[in-house]
Amino acid sequence: MNIHPAPRRPTFAIFDTHPVMRMGLAILLRKNFEEAEIVESNNIRDYDQNAGRPEPDLVIYVLHADFEEEGYPSISEIRQKYSGSRVIVYGPEMQPEVIIDYFKKGVNGYLSKYADISEMLICIRSVMGGKRYLGAEHMAFIFEYLIASHTPQRRGDLLTRRQKEVADYLVQGMSTSSIAEKTGLRLSTISTFKAAIFAKLGIDNVLALKEILGLNEN
Repeated sequence: MNIHPAPRRPTFAIFDTHPVMRMGLAILLRKNFEEAEIVESNNIRDYDQNAGRPEPDLVIYVLHADFEEEGYPSISEIRQKYSGSRVIVYGPEMQPEVIIDYFKKGVNGYLSKYADISEMLICIRSVMGGKRYLGAEHMAFIFEYLIASHTPQRRGDLLTRRQKEVADYLVQGMSTSSIAEKTGLRLSTISTFKAAIFAKLGIDNVLALKEILGLNEN
């Protein structure tokens, strides 16, 4: 008779330098995620002291300031050490660019310490389900930030350096043969550049090209 080993319980690691708060968070998780093993640690080294401990399925990275404290593992270090782990940042209210940077570094969820228990549980379940999580309030906050800081790309910036050079000659009224002579390129090459410029900018004549480049100069 074959006896199959029981499936491994998921491991949730709490990284927090404040033991009382860490203990409270651990109690909450044990109550709501009975199937998981909850491990409390100060940092990566503390967690790894147990040689048989697996890579955590979830790291809850607790911050007590809007920056990573000296001596405390950074998100980059956690990502490098536990590449397969999901990571939730649980910390103070942060500037939108800081939250965005955390997600760029590989964080799967961000939760403010002002969030209620139900939102924390939703966040953990969403992240463990393979999704990213950011609360609706912070989503709106970041959306407003992105709108305010967005600078539309100028259409002329879509051109490569060589395409821009050819476009400048075209708006000066030069013919394709004159541009070929000026640049030392084949006439067919200049014609190809011209077609590519028009296609990239969605135009079909030099007058429209002149208007686009003229707007870019303002």
